[in-house]
Amino acid sequence: MPPAKKPVATRSQARAAFKEPAALKRLSRSLDAAQEALVELRKDTGRDVGEGARDLYKDLRAFVSSARRDSQKLAKALARDFERAEKELAAAPRAGSRTTATRRPARKTAARRTSSRTT
Repeated sequence: MPPAKKPVATRSQARAAFKEPAALKRLSRSLDAAQEALVELRKDTGRDVGEGARDLYKDLRAFVSSARRDSQKLAKALARDFERAEKELAAAPRAGSRTTATRRPARKTAARRTSSRTT
């Protein structure tokens, strides 16, 4: 009995999964840490600060929340773009699969002008 053949990987199986960039992961961790620090800061200061400091705290908290939300949106958009590019690559015809009947004739680039000027 001949040995069993191993299944051949198809293009769809060989595709690489989207890997979130390391810089985006670092940004997410930093924003999480900033949000935690803001919570601790709020506990430490309490109501003993002036109205100006409270307004700045609220603005900073809103900024960090917005940045976290936008970084998550960026990660999703990058993943979608990666998948779209992967699908386009899979659907693109392979180089060299064109037949000679569909190729365009090569252009001749040599100059064929003759000088008709006489001096």
